[in-house]
Amino acid sequence: MQRILIPVLAVATVSLGARTATVGSTPAETVRKVYISVTDSKGVPAVDLTAADVTVKENGKPYPVASLEPAKAPMHIAIVVDDGGTGAFQSAVAELLQKTFGKAQFRISMLTPQATTVIDFTEETDGLKGAIGRLGLRGRQRASGDHLLTGVSEAAKALQQRNAERPIIVVMTLGSGQATEIDPKAVLSTLRTSGASLNVLYFSGADIGEVMIDGPKQSGGRIEEANAGAPIAPAAGKLAEILLKQYVLTYKLPDGVKMSDKVAVETSRKGVTLTAPTRIPDK
Repeated sequence: MQRILIPVLAVATVSLGARTATVGSTPAETVRKVYISVTDSKGVPAVDLTAADVTVKENGKPYPVASLEPAKAPMHIAIVVDDGGTGAFQSAVAELLQKTFGKAQFRISMLTPQATTVIDFTEETDGLKGAIGRLGLRGRQRASGDHLLTGVSEAAKALQQRNAERPIIVVMTLGSGQATEIDPKAVLSTLRTSGASLNVLYFSGADIGEVMIDGPKQSGGRIEEANAGAPIAPAAGKLAEILLKQYVLTYKLPDGVKMSDKVAVETSRKGVTLTAPTRIPDK
């Protein structure tokens, strides 16, 4: 597998994703897919879960789990960098790309303060190396909560346009605070419609806003926190490992059952934590 050769750079130090899709397997049923992650007490991915270990409910009604398998579909990862121009997440982006390279296509945007696309979905090495280089120290560029929510909405829409099978958004933020003009609920709705999992990396004490808290819970993503002043790259590496070890859970709705956007996935396995979406596309 080709690897990204990340150049040595002077870097300033300042879950899981889940997806649903629907396909008609026969005229009498609808197949639903949900991407989940499972970790043990040390936060290490658990790789031996079986269909018998999990249950699923949609709109409060249980359905049999048809299958639970390691996720193999390529990921589409949209990274949104909110670093205030400090370059604080350059090493974290490099770490995420390095660990998932060959398993995903990547889109990178940064707040300047407006959301600006650095590179669109690609797995091309030179383009990604160039994009990482642009994430270094750039001078102070203070973004607002509205700028960040715009970046998340644009990432979700870009993933939906590509009809990505495993759409993932990773936000790395210093904390832009609460939005004042954009309705967080509208952004959460856009996120739900896209089927993407929202994952957030931030430093402790940052004001990350409503969407960065509720979005991961609803979409089956993760929130990774690093102590202020500590390296953030290990948190990005941990997230990458969990994404690489996702499961895809499949269940079926009988003919005539209307799809709902409310889902609950649980496990009977002791000593593990299951991360799954609670809101999914309903069409």
